Amino acid sequence: MCDAVTAITVGLKVATIMQEHKSAKAIAKGQQRANDQTRKNSNAAYLNDLSKIDSETVSATREKAAETFRLNQENNREEASALNLNAGNATKVVQDIAGAYDMQFLDVTRDYEADIFKLAGQETDAYAAQARRYNSIRPVTMPDKTGALLQVATLGVGTYQKYIDSKPSPDTTATKGLK
Repeated sequence: MCDAVTAITVGLKVATIMQEHKSAKAIAKGQQRANDQTRKNSNAAYLNDLSKIDSETVSATREKAAETFRLNQENNREEASALNLNAGNATKVVQDIAGAYDMQFLDVTRDYEADIFKLAGQETDAYAAQARRYNSIRPVTMPDKTGALLQVATLGVGTYQKYIDSKPSPDTTATKGLK
């Protein structure tokens, strides 16, 4: 009867070890799936950020082109008006208007470059945000089958040793009969 109880106990302990291994493996796989989804979401967020930045870049370029065109038209209109009014030396009129236009053009270009630098900084920030999200993902350690098998083997050896220790040795039996 004692041997049957020992065998059942060992069997239950082995089953428990194997179930713990399966549970740990399922948890690790679930965490791995969650990490994969986090990476996908992070990539989507990063691409979305880059898309917004690209849209803003296109918008800034379009705004610069529109302002440059407006300034050109204004410059041409002022030149034509001054020349039609016969307002003094034509060369000086053109030089004066061109100088004012050049300053306006430089202002537009400076504003455009400031926008582009700001957008480049936003790209760096978007990449840094993605890197932070990736770095926050905990690594997954899958449970080791070898570890579970070693636990089972250790249990078996320990149980066998207890069994051997509980049996009377042949030398003790022989001496008991002689006394």
